[in-house]
Amino acid sequence: MTNVYHREDSNAFATKVGKKIKGWYDNDTLHENAIRRIVLQREEIYALMEKVKKVSVKKLLKYLDSSGFFYRPSSANRHHNYPGGLAEHSLATFRIVDEWNKMTPDERRESELFTRFLSDKQFDCDILTEKANEDDIVIAAHCHDLCKAKHYYIDGRNIKGHNSDPEPRRMHSRLSVKRLEENGISQKKCEELLLAVLTHMRLYSKPRNEKEAKNQKKGRSSMLAIVVWAADKLDASRHPAGKRHHEF
Repeated sequence: MTNVYHREDSNAFATKVGKKIKGWYDNDTLHENAIRRIVLQREEIYALMEKVKKVSVKKLLKYLDSSGFFYRPSSANRHHNYPGGLAEHSLATFRIVDEWNKMTPDERRESELFTRFLSDKQFDCDILTEKANEDDIVIAAHCHDLCKAKHYYIDGRNIKGHNSDPEPRRMHSRLSVKRLEENGISQKKCEELLLAVLTHMRLYSKPRNEKEAKNQKKGRSSMLAIVVWAADKLDASRHPAGKRHHEF
């Protein structure tokens, strides 16, 4: 596979990752393959983020690196529960949403995303024809689970959660929005993408209060929010718990 995204600091990052995931894999080959996968994911996400023009993402990219986003797992015992799982899931969610955004109405109607997750749902927008802003897609899809970056860590062959994030009990969609806002993604310029992040967990769940019901109603009027919700579920379904590594 040709890597067109190579960054000058990738070798140093690879060394750091090797230390962070030490002990997870049974042999050196799997360990090295995992490092390579994680480095490539980071390089591609950087390349996509650096094309965003709507807002500055410099502070956000620094946070992705400092928080451990690129090498952390996405969960302890659910989907993508292996080193680099969080970035892999985020990148895959982006690819699904980006592909949908480029489809014709007929292609959308026949897609796995629509047939599995959207065909029986109600929404207040033209889900088959509307287009989302490309910069919004990049940020919302990659950062919908942003708060997980400081929650899970690798301990030998185990994944543990910890309290390095000062607000671990906050529902992670709300905390992800807060982390985005703290890192330069403001409501003023990015209301729709922040709404997509906020509603990606419970867009079609029974609302627990009036505020959540109001946000769900707004989310069902946004093609971006609807498709991020569905893409998150689709990619999670493809990577069940227990998948420990990727073969190259």
